[in-house]
Amino acid sequence: MKKKIISALLAAVMVFSLTACGGGSDKKSADGTCYNTYLDTDPTTMDPVKGNDTYSMGILRNIMEPLTRLEEDGDKQERKGAGAESWESNDDGTVWTFHLRDNKWSDGEPVTADDYVYGMKQTLDPEAGSPNAFYITCIKNGEAIYNGEKDVSELGVKAVDDKTLEITLEYSVPYFLSLTDTRAMYPVREDLVEKYGESYGANVESMVGCGPFKMTSWKRNSKIELEKNENYWDKDSVKLDKVNYQIVSDQTARFNSFDSGSLDYVACADKEWIGRFDKKDKVDVVEAPIPTVRYDFFNCQDKIFSNVNIRKAFTMAVNREDMCSVIYNDIHKPLYGWVPYSTSTGELGEYRDQVEEPLKSITEDPKELLLKGMQELGLGSDPSTLSITYTLSGTTEWTRTYATYCQQMWEKILGVKVELDFNEWGTFQSKTNNGEFQIAMMTWSIDYDDPMAMMEVFAGGSNMVPVFWQNEQYDSLVAQARKEMDEKTRVDLYKQAENILLADECVISPNVNECTHSYYYQYVKNYNKLASSTSGLKYVDTSAR
Repeated sequence: MKKKIISALLAAVMVFSLTACGGGSDKKSADGTCYNTYLDTDPTTMDPVKGNDTYSMGILRNIMEPLTRLEEDGDKQERKGAGAESWESNDDGTVWTFHLRDNKWSDGEPVTADDYVYGMKQTLDPEAGSPNAFYITCIKNGEAIYNGEKDVSELGVKAVDDKTLEITLEYSVPYFLSLTDTRAMYPVREDLVEKYGESYGANVESMVGCGPFKMTSWKRNSKIELEKNENYWDKDSVKLDKVNYQIVSDQTARFNSFDSGSLDYVACADKEWIGRFDKKDKVDVVEAPIPTVRYDFFNCQDKIFSNVNIRKAFTMAVNREDMCSVIYNDIHKPLYGWVPYSTSTGELGEYRDQVEEPLKSITEDPKELLLKGMQELGLGSDPSTLSITYTLSGTTEWTRTYATYCQQMWEKILGVKVELDFNEWGTFQSKTNNGEFQIAMMTWSIDYDDPMAMMEVFAGGSNMVPVFWQNEQYDSLVAQARKEMDEKTRVDLYKQAENILLADECVISPNVNECTHSYYYQYVKNYNKLASSTSGLKYVDTSAR
């Protein structure tokens, strides 16, 4: 009998791999309990300081131990101690003290407060070049250090002793505890960073973990294997002996593997396969909106896309309803804002229930916007003279289908010529980070449950998304929201900032809010159903296989 699970968010943390260890059969593996899942593409690095892709995050969540984790309790979540067993703050919430557990790294070394201190200092050190630094500039002197105005030694973090970590903030931060399980605050081993240098995090030899699992194998573009970490402080709660991730970019291969039982989980947005899996016995389906945005972003330093009207033209030429129907088989939802659905603003509830999506306020005809922008740039009045390159991070059949859809859409509505540029993920990152693109497509998920997780991506010219744009008013609004304790006032600040980002400047084009349509064999128990949960695979149990 099939059971359908409808939840408020998604188990986005369950995006993993596929090596057989019993599959869908009733026999248990000789190696003990295991979980077979997949990644769409190979992570760039396991260095929590330098990595910022979702693929590495899925692995890091299982091999590292943050100070806290957001864990599920039925349909609710509770923040629980992880690396820290307890914590407290002073009266105004500017000084936080964390008391660490007796935990060990997978090589037997003790985890100390110095490891957390070093991780945060590395993240904010400009020389390390971390794309995650903006998350923790709220720590005392963090902004000045990131801008090169102060030395990293002046960061407001210190190890009082081996088991006591003190963090001093610049101001009260209403969502500070939500930052404690992001990779910006992960512990990092200084001795290993110094030993391996640039290769730290690039291979299994250079990595040790302190979480529920340890990484035992990483074959590039093939597979990643994890095993239970016997040195982990809470090892008795970990039911899996092994986690197998295979790197599989082809969705048909993933679907066939799940169908045959080689995969324990698969996400599916293909109408034909959905119909097939819905009829499959002993399988559960999870359906839910998730706080993940699929979007296009513009290079605002590019000659053509430096013009806001041209950016608006390409943004408003997208028929999001048609895209969701034709490309996504009505699995995902059209989106006209940057902050996705299922993003909370505390006691006030979901942000999107309170704030209208900014792109809905743009009513001009896309073709007229394009012509206006061309005139402002002195490019004449013939759109067919414009040749635009659309850069994508994939070479799969689905990526090519999607890109061709967008190409035909822009050419038909705007009259321009669009060339398609397909790349593997690493090449895509290099091109976009170096500004070697005009329009590119990517997805973005919140790292913690607050609109700030989306807003600060563009604050202070961080170029976490490389749009090469900065706006003083936007920066000021985000800065005010960071420290505003009144929720209604904070929501209004977010609203103003989001309107600048989209309705006024249109530096990105959010198109789709992802929704999960995921399948699990019923022997898989205790997987996360809420996207913002950060326990990873710690509690997953496949012993009923």
